[in-house]
Amino acid sequence: MSLTICLFLLAYLVGGFLIFKQALFYIENLPGLGPILSERLFYLLFFFIFMMLIFSNSIILYSSLYRSKEIQWLTALPIHTKNLFTWKFFETFIFSSWGFYIVSAPLILALGNIKGASLDFYFGSFLAAAFFVIIPASIAAWLVVITVRFFNKYWTLAILSLLILGSFLIATALTAPSKEITTANGSIVSTVNQILRHTELSIHPLIPSTWLSNSVIGWSKPFQGNSFNYFLLIISYSSLGIVIINKTLWKIVLPSYFVSLKRRAISSNKRKKRKEKQGMLLIYPNHKFSTKIKEWLFRRYILALIGKDFKTLIRDPSQWIQISLVYGLLFLYVINIRNMGYQYQSEFWPSVISLMNLGVCSLSLSTLTTRFVFPQFSLEGRKLWLLSMSPISMKKIVTQKLISSSLITGILTSALILISSSLLKMPTLKIISDVTIIFMITFALNSIALSLGTIFPNLREENSAKVVSGFGGTLCLILSFVYIITIMTLLSYPVAVKFIGSGLFSIQTFYQATITTTLITAILTMFICIIAIKLAFKKANDIRHLRNT
Repeated sequence: MSLTICLFLLAYLVGGFLIFKQALFYIENLPGLGPILSERLFYLLFFFIFMMLIFSNSIILYSSLYRSKEIQWLTALPIHTKNLFTWKFFETFIFSSWGFYIVSAPLILALGNIKGASLDFYFGSFLAAAFFVIIPASIAAWLVVITVRFFNKYWTLAILSLLILGSFLIATALTAPSKEITTANGSIVSTVNQILRHTELSIHPLIPSTWLSNSVIGWSKPFQGNSFNYFLLIISYSSLGIVIINKTLWKIVLPSYFVSLKRRAISSNKRKKRKEKQGMLLIYPNHKFSTKIKEWLFRRYILALIGKDFKTLIRDPSQWIQISLVYGLLFLYVINIRNMGYQYQSEFWPSVISLMNLGVCSLSLSTLTTRFVFPQFSLEGRKLWLLSMSPISMKKIVTQKLISSSLITGILTSALILISSSLLKMPTLKIISDVTIIFMITFALNSIALSLGTIFPNLREENSAKVVSGFGGTLCLILSFVYIITIMTLLSYPVAVKFIGSGLFSIQTFYQATITTTLITAILTMFICIIAIKLAFKKANDIRHLRNT
């Protein structure tokens, strides 16, 4: 495990450094605009990481503090609430923030190499990043505790109102014509302002990510300016967040936990009453026409297993909120593809953007399958022996999980590819090809995640985020990335044949290259799916590991 993780991290650091170095070198050498664009990219990157850290800390803290059965036992012990909450806060902070260092390290190293910075840049940048992650963790702690403590029906109305407003704005954006960037009076400044007008929020001086960006960028320049002042500002607010949590916030934790238990008890009582009203349906078969149609299309046990998995997902907000957020961001990304300025005489840019769009959706899908499909087998936990003793074979249970997860993620991702390809005005044959390929990728990624989740189960852990953090989850993410990179390399071959057409890329025509690539992709995907499913079946049938549960 240690060797696999270390090799993967080393490969990412080296490869990320080389890629970021080339990209920053290209941007920095753009005439007149290079330094401005490279700095704005850093502001945007740290702004989005700041928002993602708040969301990640909130989800993990809510799961470990209010949804974990471990807390029910810990609160009954003679442990002070202050000590318990402080430990959970630091556990969440470390668990959700370590990825930030891995992601940002090669980028900071590349910037220092491009700028020819001294050792002060590297020392100050990494130290500022180490203190910076405490700020979003502190904000997330306040958001979670206050929301749980004071959440009521008025909050629900406010959230619904925001969702309706957001849906209206999205619909308006879809119907509005795309805007082209124009140069007013030949002014380069006005053109730059039009290009960067949507990034102004990332440079707001009251946002902590702006302080980190100013500190890192300032240290990379010959004259450091206010870099040290921003560094001290980050340290002061990080220390303030820890002090306030240690002195004030912990007093609200226990009342908020009791409120959470009360809501769960009320919700459980409502479900119990609904079941009592439908009690006879649990004993005698349901003779409704719709039920007969469902049972004719699907077996009754399949409907029961799907219903169980669906209820498990709905009852855990930390699961469906993250799924909704990821697909919501992908949808916003897709509908803005038409504003990327691809209207050129050449077909090169639409083809490249389409290929990159397929890669983005595949990478996002691999994150979702690793995060949510991988732990499905482990989340059965100590109740797995009930399924193993039922008249349903473990093969059928694994198959049901694979098919249901593949259909859900496949339909959503295929819809995104269909919309984006239509906005890019791609040919019909290309749209059908991309939708077919993304569906194959979806099935392969789900097979990899479910297979490794069955081979490396963690039946003692109830938090899905912690299940993924083990060796199996890390290996699943690595193999998914390797598979996606391989597929994207294959799919780039027809594009190279079409627009380069010399040397190795002149052996076949574009249509021959497309057919060859599609066949190789299909064969590779089929091979991976068969191997993964067979390994999952073999492990699921071997129930000796249930002794350890």
